[in-house]
Amino acid sequence: MKIAFIAPGVHHHDGPAKVAAALIERLCEDHQVSVFSHTVEGIDLSKIKYYRVPAFTHPRFLAYISFLVSSTITLAVLSLLRKRDFDIIHLSGYCCVFSTDVITSHFCEREGYRLEKLNIIEMPHKSVLQKLKALDYRMYRRLATFVEGLVFGRSSHKVHIVVSRSMRREFIRHYGAAAENITVIPNGVDLEMFNPANRSLYRDSIRERHGISRSDLVLMLAGGDWERKGVSYAIEALSLLPLPDVKLLIVGSGDAKFYGQFAEQEQVRERVIFVPHSRNLQEYYAASDVFVLPTVYEPFGLVIVEAMASGLPVITSGIAGAADVIIDGVNGLLLREPSDVNALAAKIELLLLNAELRRTMGEHARETAEKLSWNCVTQKTIDVYNRVLSHSNLERP
Repeated sequence: MKIAFIAPGVHHHDGPAKVAAALIERLCEDHQVSVFSHTVEGIDLSKIKYYRVPAFTHPRFLAYISFLVSSTITLAVLSLLRKRDFDIIHLSGYCCVFSTDVITSHFCEREGYRLEKLNIIEMPHKSVLQKLKALDYRMYRRLATFVEGLVFGRSSHKVHIVVSRSMRREFIRHYGAAAENITVIPNGVDLEMFNPANRSLYRDSIRERHGISRSDLVLMLAGGDWERKGVSYAIEALSLLPLPDVKLLIVGSGDAKFYGQFAEQEQVRERVIFVPHSRNLQEYYAASDVFVLPTVYEPFGLVIVEAMASGLPVITSGIAGAADVIIDGVNGLLLREPSDVNALAAKIELLLLNAELRRTMGEHARETAEKLSWNCVTQKTIDVYNRVLSHSNLERP
């Protein structure tokens, strides 16, 4: 099978780019894969055909629109010159408006726009830099919402994949009958990289690096877009805990100065540790005792299943896409409302005071994660490709 895979970034760091990398690595074992991307890292280029798509990387709005235009032009030119010979064109996100066969949505842009208008997702906007970042975010979100409607409203792609049942409901709510045939394929997890065995390898060294003692209890939150991930709720819940020896590790890119000031206001600044984005998240899961993500909107949440694969009990919002695989009280704990910091604090306290519950819940979490391997995700994706090709053959006279 000849596959064209279009994605702004392909690497193993985080987000949709991480999903793209995991799929491409496995697809190219048995298929001819051409990758259209601005950045490809950690992939054996001898196994793929790489078309570098020129685009800006910052700010977000400019990065998005430049890749959108460049990828569309590149595919159009190849098609015009009759140099495009693909069985399947797979688009990751709304980053191209060229006719495609399969598109995977990692984010319902119209839902994100709705939450932004309601100020449920609101970026800090006190300083000039914060105002510029907020403006960039708003411009990006409006453009992405427009393109989503444009692409989704066309019949050019035959299959639309989303990464959770909650995402499917969102698309149906926003786009009606056009979204009813959406296919749900959850994201996967690298079961070797994210493994309970990492505790013996990294736990002590990571704690020592960040001044955390062996006896301290550690909460962990990971990811970018901190306004959406509920970082303020995690900090506020920490301030409500009656346990003094609890630390909160926040790993990822965000406004550490703003949230540091918020932690100081909540009188827990010395217990909150900000770690810049790390490519070795498995080491931080190993150093932690409980993973928390009180997100206000999370289409899936790779970090949730990575934490589960690492054997950590997870506390997250019921609205997170990965909540599809969580049985409340068995392999994790779910929040009805991410803003209910009292409920979050109570659930954290329940786990921190009960080592046996943490252990059993972590074991069940690992068992659940073992059903979400990338090999399984890749096979489901290939099944979609075969369905598209079968349908195409039936349409031919």
